[in-house]
Amino acid sequence: MGITSKINMKRIQIVSTYLLLLCLGLTKIQAQPIPIELMMGNQYGLVNLAFSKDFSETSRLGFFHMNTVQFDYSEDEKNSFILQDLLYVEIFRNLRVAGGVAYTKGGFAPTAGLQYVFAGRKFLFLFGPRVNIESDPSYDFITIVQYKPAINDHLKLYTRLQLLNVFDAAGNIRSYQWLRLGLEVKGIQFGLAANLDQYGPNPSVESNFGMFVRKEIF
Repeated sequence: MGITSKINMKRIQIVSTYLLLLCLGLTKIQAQPIPIELMMGNQYGLVNLAFSKDFSETSRLGFFHMNTVQFDYSEDEKNSFILQDLLYVEIFRNLRVAGGVAYTKGGFAPTAGLQYVFAGRKFLFLFGPRVNIESDPSYDFITIVQYKPAINDHLKLYTRLQLLNVFDAAGNIRSYQWLRLGLEVKGIQFGLAANLDQYGPNPSVESNFGMFVRKEIF
């Protein structure tokens, strides 16, 4: 195994360990389940986790976490991860100001932004513009739309669209459109997955099709 492969493996191990410790710690903030998704596609696999937690039922303060670990089946240099930890305060109904840190292969960066979140029993919508605070800042916009209506007493339809656009003064860095279509049975979601990825300032679409399973843990 080469030096680059060892470094990439070490980074993934650090992120995985951090994720486990984070999930264990957050169970003490509020007794809410934490959703984690595994997607296995024809090009790569990934583990995705994104959630918000208020510190209490009446608090305007809370914590937002997003963690995505992508692992290529054959080329270690294509492995990647992005981790965000943000504290937020709700300044108006459903509108938050957030700040914290982002961690990628490039290292840690302080970050700040806004979030608009609407969360109901069937429908979830999140839109969050964000900027990394550094000498050459990068920006991103994340959008999550999730809809899971009941089909009957034991079965729900599960649909989810997650969009990300990351860019700086030179243009596009990374963009994606992730689509999920499936069912929910006893709190477990599973079905078809499609990831459409674009990299660099003159991107072309790279597609990854497969299956996903999603479970709320703790």
